[in-house]
Amino acid sequence: MLKMGMAMTAALLLSACGGAEKAANDTAANAATANTADATNYQEEVLKLVPAQRDGVFLRAVRDAGLNCQEVTETERIDPMNGNPSWRVYCGKTPHLISITRDGTAKIVSRTDAS
Repeated sequence: MLKMGMAMTAALLLSACGGAEKAANDTAANAATANTADATNYQEEVLKLVPAQRDGVFLRAVRDAGLNCQEVTETERIDPMNGNPSWRVYCGKTPHLISITRDGTAKIVSRTDAS
């Protein structure tokens, strides 16, 4: 009961000084930003990139996955994996399969025995 009273008091104080309105506006702004991000089809964005830019995306994805890649030396578009656009990407002689989900996640499958 005491906690509920304290929470109500805090809410009243916030609303008295305009904090509730600001909090509501902040929440609405965050929701609008999230909806805009959700509406972006990253698969289409990656498909539109020129090869050099796309190679940069793949290089970053491989490195972010904790895999060694000094340079993307070759890319080849392959059949979609799980309905997602996919590529075979080589870092030197090491192949990686990369598929891009609609939300921009790069899913990577690598062979550790290739070199």
